[in-house]
Amino acid sequence: MKAKSRESLPVLAGTSLFRSWCIAAALLLTLCPAMAGATNEPASGRTVPDTIGWLDQPAAAVLTTASNAFSGWALSRNGVARVDLVIDGRMRLPATLGVGREDVRSVYPNFPDNGVPGFEAKVDLGDLPMGHHEIEVIATDRTGVTTLLGKRTYVNEDFRWTWAGLLAARGHRPNEVFHYVFATSHVAQGGGAQIDTDYAPYLSDTVKVGVRVPILYMRTTKGREQDWIFDPDFDISRACGARKIAEDSLNGVLRWSIEHQVPVLFTLNGGIWADAACDVPDWDANDHLEEDPANCQWNDKNEVMADDYLRHLPGSQDAPELARALTFNVHAEQVRRYKKRNLQQAAMAIRTFATAHPHLFIGATLDPDVYMNPFFEGAQWYDYNPGTLRQFREWLRSGGPYAVRQVAGGPDLSSYRRARPYTLAEVNRLARARFRSWDDVDPPRAFKPEATMLKTPWATVWEQFRRHLVDLHYDELSQWVAESGIERDKIFSSQGFNAPATVIEPFPLRVDSPPKNYDTGGMSVRGAVPSHGHLGAILYGESAVNNIRMEGSESLFRVFRDFDPDWAVVEYNTADFRAPKVLPDAGRAYRGLRDIANYGARMVSPMAWNGSPGSAVADPGFVAYTSYRAAPLETAVRNFMVNRANLPRQARFWGFGLGMIADDDGWKALRPASARPVDGALEVSLGTGRTRLDSPPALDFRTRQLDAVIVGIRHAAPDLRIEVQARDRGKNAWRRLTDATAVDMLQRVRAGYLISLPHSARQVEQLRLIFTSRTRQPLTIERIALYPAVGQR
Repeated sequence: MKAKSRESLPVLAGTSLFRSWCIAAALLLTLCPAMAGATNEPASGRTVPDTIGWLDQPAAAVLTTASNAFSGWALSRNGVARVDLVIDGRMRLPATLGVGREDVRSVYPNFPDNGVPGFEAKVDLGDLPMGHHEIEVIATDRTGVTTLLGKRTYVNEDFRWTWAGLLAARGHRPNEVFHYVFATSHVAQGGGAQIDTDYAPYLSDTVKVGVRVPILYMRTTKGREQDWIFDPDFDISRACGARKIAEDSLNGVLRWSIEHQVPVLFTLNGGIWADAACDVPDWDANDHLEEDPANCQWNDKNEVMADDYLRHLPGSQDAPELARALTFNVHAEQVRRYKKRNLQQAAMAIRTFATAHPHLFIGATLDPDVYMNPFFEGAQWYDYNPGTLRQFREWLRSGGPYAVRQVAGGPDLSSYRRARPYTLAEVNRLARARFRSWDDVDPPRAFKPEATMLKTPWATVWEQFRRHLVDLHYDELSQWVAESGIERDKIFSSQGFNAPATVIEPFPLRVDSPPKNYDTGGMSVRGAVPSHGHLGAILYGESAVNNIRMEGSESLFRVFRDFDPDWAVVEYNTADFRAPKVLPDAGRAYRGLRDIANYGARMVSPMAWNGSPGSAVADPGFVAYTSYRAAPLETAVRNFMVNRANLPRQARFWGFGLGMIADDDGWKALRPASARPVDGALEVSLGTGRTRLDSPPALDFRTRQLDAVIVGIRHAAPDLRIEVQARDRGKNAWRRLTDATAVDMLQRVRAGYLISLPHSARQVEQLRLIFTSRTRQPLTIERIALYPAVGQR
């Protein structure tokens, strides 16, 4: 389970924006490229680096016009040898030096050539390939040392046409949109600044951006005097010590969204992280409820710990209060009353907003990390609250709320009743006990050693009940939000799925999965799929790149898709909590985003717009798992926005690294042929005149849903023919989908050659493309896509 700082804590909410750092703290050289503008005088006694400078023009971070004038200044104690514009890390264009800058001379009188430190360059970027390009301005001193002066991005907006024609011909529906939703907070005070402007050049009909903002519906209330009812206009200047009680009010977020026309994904957070920053029972309903032990989760010794008992938890920078959590049992009437009331008050306000501004509403996610408290990591076990034990006994015998005939006014859990209830005699055999009545039945409390005690028959039953409670809690949260008028298709859970450590077994897939050798906190993948919404996954590290050990043979993302084809990633970073100073590379960012889209996710929410910028990786306060801006993850997002522009969300797309990295995307040529990734393409040999190219497995589609293969080939030979074969799920044999067809007989769209597939209900596991040509000319494949059928989206 996660034990790290999260978005409700100051590590995210209180951090300044990267560009704000550069403006407000222009002399903090570890945060900004090179140096602040010459109008800022150096502080007395400050050590100035050997090379300093600034890129003044173009002022915009993202350029959309081909003709641009670059200018700025650079100084070095060793003398400036040259200034270059470096495009995509490869193309180098020299700037003209020696431009006079009296403003710089007056501020830095002790540098050589300080009277003529200016540089300028006029460039035409129109010949660059369509899409996204990074431009770095780099100064080199006379000893060969280089310094980054600034960065700009150029977007050749022709990228929208690659898929636009096909989209127009086949139709466009709202659920075909994929969202990149940037996690942030404090939006009314600038926490979402520049999202609307920086990403405007990347938008298309099927790829959009937005923000995800936490709304603490149990914390932002009208306080004790008004029974802690939810307050959409909560005063965010209120503090508990040095910390803000909350960074955002709901109405503040709504006003910002309307003003800036940026869509919002609301994280409705009333769970364990919502009150973790500090204790304010006069305002926070959770903190108030936790004052009464009857409302809390109890440990195996019938204790309720102080909320700050785990304040020194490793990795938690902000001393989170995670030791005391509210119980999930259905007999905790006070907890359920406050939780349902406040959640629905917030949800109804969001519904009103969504009705008036449907284009600004992405959805709502529910309490992040719903667990039986796992943060004691085996030292304590939860939940033994008397109400939880009562519900456990009722669940075992299908009594109380699980009975077919319900007591008026109580929760109806008859749909969760066991297929075959236990008798008291059966419970005694499982527990190896002599319980005289159902009131005496007690779950296991001793789990040493965990590897064996957790897997006894009685412990297995108790673990399945704990998973049921987590499943039920997400079901009820989603039901309460749906009752408020928010459509089910817009509701998502927020469950964390961390990669298991070396000695830890993979987390459970189902409520009835086998027990594990550690405290799972009651989580399971199936238990995170809410009855009135969709699975929302929180992914970091190896989980974020679909590279973890699983309970079965299927990958994590394939399991997500199997449980819920409309799943989403509601919190995301490829960095690992266990390595907070290590910034992941472009390869991890590319592969993670590729698989998220190809396994059908609705959206991904990168952490975090106002987190640590990637350019500050050497800074003592840098935190990799909140680093998005100026990091490889941001570059990957922009590249995918360009290359999937106007491509329906349900489409599968392989871009072979998109020029960021070299990647075959899992497409393999059968010997003696070969396939190797080269500069954003796949080079396939045709040495024998015939090559079989196999797709990655786990495609899991039916041709009545995805009925076209598009192959983008650079300079295809006139006699090239393409045949498509398929292997069905669970089968080894290949079957022919299309005959070998000459490319000049195929439909040609801007993205490539379109091969129509016959409609069928058979589930395809893998595709095979067979290329034949007498010329034996190698193929350069720029992209391959599977395109949705008309009426199946």
